[in-house]
Amino acid sequence: MSAEPSAMQVSYPENCGNAPRHLVIQEVIVALHGRDLDHLRLWLTEDIEWEIVGFETLHGIDALCSWVMISGDTKSLEFKSVLTHGREGSTDGNITNGQDISAAFSHVLRFTGAAKTARIKSARSYLVSKPI
Repeated sequence: MSAEPSAMQVSYPENCGNAPRHLVIQEVIVALHGRDLDHLRLWLTEDIEWEIVGFETLHGIDALCSWVMISGDTKSLEFKSVLTHGREGSTDGNITNGQDISAAFSHVLRFTGAAKTARIKSARSYLVSKPI
């Protein structure tokens, strides 16, 4: 199940290259903000634990997908960096919602293994609203 495609603008860091794990992380975050549940289900484990720091922890893919569907629209998504090492990866950047409210983000992801086909088993997200 996927939401209607949006006109979300996405920008990527120039130095990201074609590293497979970098691309997976970017695709997952684009799917998260674009409400592409089918793509999320490809890369996340059924029992994923996704903590939104200071807000809540989502337990399982169904809880995460429900949260994604009630989240507001994302107008733009800008990746500043994507880093990977072994079973872990992270990305940070900025998002702007449909009401032109911006926030900085950082997502720290843990994969089930180091293979490029490994799924994400846990994540921790930090969202910081920018002052008006």
